[in-house]
Amino acid sequence: MNDNGDAGKAAEDASLQRSQWSGKFDFLMSLIAYAIGLGNIWRFPYLCFKNGGGAFLVVYGIFFLLAALPIFVMEVTIGQYLQRGSMDIWRMCPIFTGVGIGNVVISFMCISYFCVITSWSIFYLINSFAVTFPWETCNNWNNKSTCLTGSENASVVAEVMRRLNGTARVETSVEQYWERRVLMQSESISEFGGIQWELLALMLFSWILVYFALWKGITKARKFVYFCAIFPYFLLAILLIRGLTLPGAYEGIKFYITPNITVLTDATVWKDAGTQVFYSYGLGFGTLIALGSHNKFHHNCFRDAFLMCFINGSTSILAGFAVFSVLGYMSYKTLKPIDQIVKGGVGLTFQAYPEVATVLPGKQFWGVLFFLMITIIGLDSQVCMLEGLFTALEDIYPSILRKHKKLSLLLICILFFLIGIPMVSHAGSYWLTLFDGYGASGIALLFVVIFEIIGLTWGFGANNIRQAIYVMINLKLSVMWNFIWQYSAPTLLLIFCVWQYTPEKTMDGQEYPYWAQLFGFFLALCSIGAIPSYAIYYMWTAKGSLKTVIKIKIKPSSTQNTVNSFKVLNSNHLLK
Repeated sequence: MNDNGDAGKAAEDASLQRSQWSGKFDFLMSLIAYAIGLGNIWRFPYLCFKNGGGAFLVVYGIFFLLAALPIFVMEVTIGQYLQRGSMDIWRMCPIFTGVGIGNVVISFMCISYFCVITSWSIFYLINSFAVTFPWETCNNWNNKSTCLTGSENASVVAEVMRRLNGTARVETSVEQYWERRVLMQSESISEFGGIQWELLALMLFSWILVYFALWKGITKARKFVYFCAIFPYFLLAILLIRGLTLPGAYEGIKFYITPNITVLTDATVWKDAGTQVFYSYGLGFGTLIALGSHNKFHHNCFRDAFLMCFINGSTSILAGFAVFSVLGYMSYKTLKPIDQIVKGGVGLTFQAYPEVATVLPGKQFWGVLFFLMITIIGLDSQVCMLEGLFTALEDIYPSILRKHKKLSLLLICILFFLIGIPMVSHAGSYWLTLFDGYGASGIALLFVVIFEIIGLTWGFGANNIRQAIYVMINLKLSVMWNFIWQYSAPTLLLIFCVWQYTPEKTMDGQEYPYWAQLFGFFLALCSIGAIPSYAIYYMWTAKGSLKTVIKIKIKPSSTQNTVNSFKVLNSNHLLK
């Protein structure tokens, strides 16, 4: 009887234990799968040519060295050292627990729409098998009289404008396919319209894939993680080789890398570089902390963090060569300047490349290749981000979420699917832009990361972070890391936060109604407000004087049960 009881208790304890990466490169591959995304493939090349080519790389490098790299190292180190997710790590500095809540809220906002974007790419992937792309002609039911194909010249455009007496905007077949066929986009966010049922089905399919990738835990999904991390590079290499062999490719590449030093005095360049380097490394979502928490205690996370940052930057630069060699060919083929071909935002992926694919020899192959790559990139980022959110929650409720992982994960996926339904309505793109601009990025994300840095480097202590690295991998970091963590990184982000703050009031030039802007501010407040709100709540409910409470609540908790972490730190090993 006792033996059975002991066996049952042992099985229950095992089910509550944190899973760990089994392979030497599992963690690195998970970082690659998470951080390499659409920003590397399209947004970086676009911003590089827009902001002075090679000169943009200088500004990008400054933000990378003084902010992105140090924060990246800090997040994976803390996750591995404390073996906890983004919420539970704050037991060591309780007054900053609101930062962990902010991480979870921002991840929640981002996850809510990521599979919607994946559904767009699958939609294009399916239609890329057609003999004639549906977006390259004006003969479809979704086209209006203002439609023009990309092959029609300026005289045709002038004739159409004359007939319309300038009363309507001329649109390409690619634009109309995107807005009127894929999105079935309404005139404003106020016009909900109906559901785009094809996108709803594809979003459901995406969530099914995400669920089965995670239902046994991300550490068990080695094949999925490795495939999603490596296969996009294979596809990118094919696109790069093909692009370099096209006529006009040289002009495109020259346009991409030619430096314009004068732009270094332009504030826009610094804003664009800061935004790109910050978001492309996936900081502030809690995902890096969660992925690091699955490492063995003595895993060399510092090496993996550096390798990942190098791979991320290299991917962006190589993607630029692939993209602009193809755009150079398109410019050569259509006689249009490159700066009239490239577009920003979401349309950069779902309008520019479909248009490029129409003029490539063997267009079906290249269309399928590109959108397959975008689909894989979207799915692996979604899987890693959901793992980060689930890890944060299961550390708080291990007896429920970790013990019943499959059911809990299923319910969470269903919840996110339901939240995503309005984003596949006819007004869905407006709602998605609202969630992205206010809730999952911008001022909200920057604010949370600034306080994350303050909490970890001043609460937990920059010396203790360096000591954690020494204890885990026997590597002594220079005291210069203290200065970067405690002063340069938060100061740079604070200046950038104030400087670049411009609320998302429009989409495609159309201003959001007042109520939508208020809802956007509410989304941002959900993560930002958690930090001061929880700090005030904690001080209000704690016993003792305000001075005593603040002093105690900022110090690491001695009750933290994380692989004897604080016993190690309380030894005489702290770096001088």
